[in-house]
Amino acid sequence: MEAQRGKPAFLTGLGGFRALAALIVLTGHALSWIAPLATFPAALCASLARLTQLGLSAFFVLSGFVLFYSHAPGPGRPPFGPGRFALARLARVYPVYGLLALASLAVLLVREPAIVSAHPGSLAACLSLTQTWFFAPDVPALFPIGWAVSTEVFFYLVFPLLRRPIGALPSRWAALWAGLAAVAVPLAAVAWIARSWPALFAWVLGRHPGYAAATADLAGLFFQWLTYTNPYLRVFEFVCGMATARLFLTGARGPAWLGVAAVAGLAGLVAAPFPGAWFFLSVAANNALYAPFLAAACLALAARPPAFANRRTCKAIAGASLSIYLLQPFTLEPWTALAKAFPGLWPLAVAAGLAATTAAGLALSHLVEGPAARRILAWGRPGASGRTPGNAPAAWRGTRPKQ
Repeated sequence: MEAQRGKPAFLTGLGGFRALAALIVLTGHALSWIAPLATFPAALCASLARLTQLGLSAFFVLSGFVLFYSHAPGPGRPPFGPGRFALARLARVYPVYGLLALASLAVLLVREPAIVSAHPGSLAACLSLTQTWFFAPDVPALFPIGWAVSTEVFFYLVFPLLRRPIGALPSRWAALWAGLAAVAVPLAAVAWIARSWPALFAWVLGRHPGYAAATADLAGLFFQWLTYTNPYLRVFEFVCGMATARLFLTGARGPAWLGVAAVAGLAGLVAAPFPGAWFFLSVAANNALYAPFLAAACLALAARPPAFANRRTCKAIAGASLSIYLLQPFTLEPWTALAKAFPGLWPLAVAAGLAATTAAGLALSHLVEGPAARRILAWGRPGASGRTPGNAPAAWRGTRPKQ
């Protein structure tokens, strides 16, 4: 595998994994936003929340796997340039993100005309995709669902720094231990957060005294950022994916039952009732809890792609995963209103929201995401900058797994 010249072989199974992750996040959001959760058992509500957490964690692990697989150093591998890599990442995420962020801002201007002008820093963070890089409870989230893209952009910045050290891992065992370490570090951090939460919150409250009369609000905002959206903790899921890709490139494939075991483990984590008093699990479920099973699933699916991954619909959903994700606030909201007006119709509203979001995401990907990326990437092709086809990095080419 590592000795092959040119671009790495396309891993069909990971495209199927991306499509599944997109549908898992969409289903979790649709049920959480549309269904009458107040009438559901508490255990079921917790499982729905974990479903979305699982899907987003899958994207972070998968991103690390695919990027390292595409850009791993080694003899015969395509050349890597940080500038070209950054351009490819920009082309991948920013056109559709920028379009929908501006649409979200337009809606906010209609509903709350002063909110944008009153918070220019929030606007700058939203448009620069840095909104999750710092804790700012006094600043409103202008495009809340964009947090995952902001966190992913942080991964893109650290990838060039991590690429060579992970590529230098000399054996399968070294790659395996690196992946396990990438899981152990955030779990250790989670244990410290769980143990130190009162002191941590007291420190944050001291820095934001305006929340003295709304400590519950500040606690919720800080917990969400510290354990879920900030990239400094979530980057270890990305590193776990990179180490798993290194393991794959050394020839490791895992036993035939690995994929089934990974799926069973993930299903158990989503469905299992966590003890209410075990704060550690409630924190770990926000980030690293699923990473080992997701890494195993990546390894299994890369080696043995399932039949559904070759289907045209699956490939289309995988390619449109970013558009499907970012469109959800726009396409699910009308069905949320319908379910509130007619509570008995919520299953129909959920189904309609799923279908509408998927269809709109496929259309947006075809009409905006793909064409905009091709136009940006044309700057690096012959006739635009004097580069030859061999200089174009593998991740730019149309057959690459999308990130």
